[in-house]
Amino acid sequence: MPLNFARLRSDALAPMRNHPQDAGVDIYSVEDVRIWPFSYRNVHTGITMEIDNGTMLLVRPKGRNNHLVGAGVIDAGYQGEIVIKIVNYSWKPLRINKGMAIAQLVQLPVICEAVNELDLAEIHQQASARGASGGIHHT
Repeated sequence: MPLNFARLRSDALAPMRNHPQDAGVDIYSVEDVRIWPFSYRNVHTGITMEIDNGTMLLVRPKGRNNHLVGAGVIDAGYQGEIVIKIVNYSWKPLRINKGMAIAQLVQLPVICEAVNELDLAEIHQQASARGASGGIHHT
């Protein structure tokens, strides 16, 4: 399935892979932003994505960028603009220029099991059945 997107602004750049087999799709800033030392800003991309049911987009930093991105999961069904929280962890102001690749999105499958509450004794009983070594039994 293709990863479909739409531009919310005419100047937004299309997400793209640098190489066909890259796991991540690069996304780009549509604005010039300055981020002060040890602070963060939300940076707009001007795009929205169509995320298939049973998948999510994981926001990851670009390897060559000298900034961090806030932990991000974009769920199927989200219809809004992709906005990336960029964290400047250095002592110098960080400049994000319009058109700069700011993050990458990795599409991953999602398992959505029901969430059930157990009492503490049941949790301990299930953990004991698996064994103290995390389910690996040594003989």
